[in-house]
Amino acid sequence: MAKDKTNLNGIKRFISFGNIIIPLLLAFIIGSIFSILSRCNPFTLYGYIIKRAFFSVGGILNTLGYATPIIMTGIATAFSIKAGIFNMGIEGQVFVGAFASALAGYMIKGLPAFIHIPLCLLIGAVCGALYALVPGLLKAKLRINEVVTTVMMNSIATQVTGFLTQSYLGTGDAYAHTEFILESARLTKIISKYRCTTAIFIALVIWLIIYFVLKKTKFGYEIECIGRQWEFSDSVGMRVSRKVIIIFVLGGLIAGIAGATEIMGVNYNFVNTFSANPGIGWDGFYACILSASNPVGILIYSIVFGALRYGALAAQTWLGVPLDLINVIKSTLVLFSAIKLCSVYSEQIKSFFSRKKATKVAKQLQEE
Repeated sequence: MAKDKTNLNGIKRFISFGNIIIPLLLAFIIGSIFSILSRCNPFTLYGYIIKRAFFSVGGILNTLGYATPIIMTGIATAFSIKAGIFNMGIEGQVFVGAFASALAGYMIKGLPAFIHIPLCLLIGAVCGALYALVPGLLKAKLRINEVVTTVMMNSIATQVTGFLTQSYLGTGDAYAHTEFILESARLTKIISKYRCTTAIFIALVIWLIIYFVLKKTKFGYEIECIGRQWEFSDSVGMRVSRKVIIIFVLGGLIAGIAGATEIMGVNYNFVNTFSANPGIGWDGFYACILSASNPVGILIYSIVFGALRYGALAAQTWLGVPLDLINVIKSTLVLFSAIKLCSVYSEQIKSFFSRKKATKVAKQLQEE
């Protein structure tokens, strides 16, 4: 009996490992096809990216620099998805937090760094949280689909911040940007010529806090319950509407910090293209989906995506490979993982459509 149980656990581990490896292999196969079309040997490309990202101090620091905001946006996304809420507005909340911290970074003068830096982070966090509050209230009070509202608010955030940067708050230079933030508002780089800053420690602290909340607290348990059965959780007194608002606000707060750290540690001013295509909010969403909202998985995938971002920039410079090739790999990775999720939740999907069909038939019978 014990032997059978051991064999069963081994099979489950093998299947779980396969669920991670197979989408990854398929994504890299698709990427290899596009690499060949770009007249670059796939082995040369992937080897070059790995070498540049992980086999030197500078490569590791640049990789961690690109991974830092993805860790934050990934864990912010996981916080909502654990509750069965698809907050697709992390990218917009990143923009709002970044824009607010950029303004605070040059408009607030005369403060020492140990006050100015936390103040800018706080302003970015609060603005991101307030922006997330809007779809949170619509979801909690009116049950309006959060995917629609958050995606719409992404567009609003990017367009409004872009307009303000190009007009009232721009400098009039050849490219649209705000004033540079003061030295007192800038995060310290680990080594001056590389991308990684003290923001990596902020990201890891946030990651640890959310990990603890999700795994070790009553609130984390309630989030899991809400994600599994909203109506039941509400009926047993979990005050689901209030917790939905809290989940949105906390997600927006973390996203706002992610945007603020990019301005304060890397860009030093706000430009509408600071969150490179497809955006650090979307990269966090990908990391969350691929890891099934597992905090440890999010940390790993964030570093992988950071390596891909940095390695792709180097490959574009030295190998002439288009930067969009990396987006193809990430997108196909998400696609194959989504197919895997469809197979895992096939029974729930069938049940959902069965209920829809039954409801439609019942309405037709009532009309007759």
